[in-house]
Amino acid sequence: MIHKKIFIITLFLISVFVRNGYSQVPVFKNGDRVCFIGSSIAMNGTNFFYINLFYATRYPNIKITFLNSGISGDHTTNILRRLETDILSRQPNWAVLMIEENDLNPSLYYAERQNEPGIMEKRQKALEKWLNNSDTIVQKLLAANIKVILQTPTIYDQTGDLPSKNGFGVNDALQQCANHLKQLAKKYTLPLVDCWTILNNINKTIQEKDSKKSIIGNDRVHVSPMGYFVMAYQFLKSSPVLKNVSAITIDKKREKVTQQLNCAVGNLKFDKTNLSFTGEGKSLPFPSPEGVNVDSFFQFTDELNAEIIQVKRLPRGTYRIMIDTFATGTFTNVQLNTGINLSRYKNTPQYVQASEVLRLFDEYWRCLRKLRQVKYVEYQLMDNEMRQTPLTKENGKELIAKRMEKFKDQDKAYVDFYQRNFNEYLINKTMEKELQEKAGQLFNEIYQANKPFAHHYKIERTD
Repeated sequence: MIHKKIFIITLFLISVFVRNGYSQVPVFKNGDRVCFIGSSIAMNGTNFFYINLFYATRYPNIKITFLNSGISGDHTTNILRRLETDILSRQPNWAVLMIEENDLNPSLYYAERQNEPGIMEKRQKALEKWLNNSDTIVQKLLAANIKVILQTPTIYDQTGDLPSKNGFGVNDALQQCANHLKQLAKKYTLPLVDCWTILNNINKTIQEKDSKKSIIGNDRVHVSPMGYFVMAYQFLKSSPVLKNVSAITIDKKREKVTQQLNCAVGNLKFDKTNLSFTGEGKSLPFPSPEGVNVDSFFQFTDELNAEIIQVKRLPRGTYRIMIDTFATGTFTNVQLNTGINLSRYKNTPQYVQASEVLRLFDEYWRCLRKLRQVKYVEYQLMDNEMRQTPLTKENGKELIAKRMEKFKDQDKAYVDFYQRNFNEYLINKTMEKELQEKAGQLFNEIYQANKPFAHHYKIERTD
């Protein structure tokens, strides 16, 4: 009963913060360990890497460890099997459950199987397995005193004109899975992140213009790079986070600071046409990852990344914003009166600093992916004989060749994928300790590089 009371309080706080639309109190606290449980989309990790980046720039003093607990191709039965050794053993105090469609077996929905005897029963049995096991996983996590966030599955693209075979009906089954998680959220009083609905709506909008495009990849299953950002956005929108990087409002006529949100302003000086001050933010702007337009499908920059500088009642004219030695841009008095969102400009010292945090994260994520690839091979590709006989440079190739014989009748793409992972495993396993140490070092560097500091602002008339 104790854990249920905790979750009731947590949900109440989350609902209050979401209703208010603004909160400095994030759902995760300093020292939290958050595991993301699922299959390939969880193992890829990109969506929660972006969430980690957001927390590190928005809350520089809150150090959170995000744990990858995804195994590509995993079914719910396998998640239950590895719950103790791969999830609980890592001592998380939060778990985000993001189970995808593997249990549903998309091949059951291929056109050539539509008239297969008993096909509807097979589909229903696969769906019921997903529904029942998801409930069991939640129960076991709660019994271990872990706080749980439910995340609905991503979509299966059954409507796009894509090159891969179409399992029409898989996405409808995933919608049932999403609805089931909504019921579990009510049953156990848990927060829920609805990725299925936002991705489905975006995909529909995309394909109304071009049926050959998709927010999902060409395989109809794995989300695109932009899709991972959509997932991160939905997670952040569904939880209490500080929506503004900072906001400064100065009234020129009154020569007074009227707002300083998530920052401190000092040394305010005026003359007839110019003004200057010192501003120290408590957050950094979220730096856009390469290849991701954060405002493609929603106004992320305004909703969750606003770094506002506003100067009211300036004399009519054109003004340049200087931050330290960086010329940010030139704006009219009307624009400055409305407010400028500095996070749109990548030439501010704050954004440059945030970009360095992103660079360190990129290195950190590469280490984590290699470490997770080791676990993928050990949990998903090895048999008991291989697990009991540790692979070395001497016996590795022989044991792998023997194991690959059992995969030879599968599609060539799968065989090549398994072989490539075994080859990478032989390298990454020998470097496992070094990778762990490097990841720890990079993690500490991130939380040194992400601390904001004071900057000198000057707004000077140019016309």
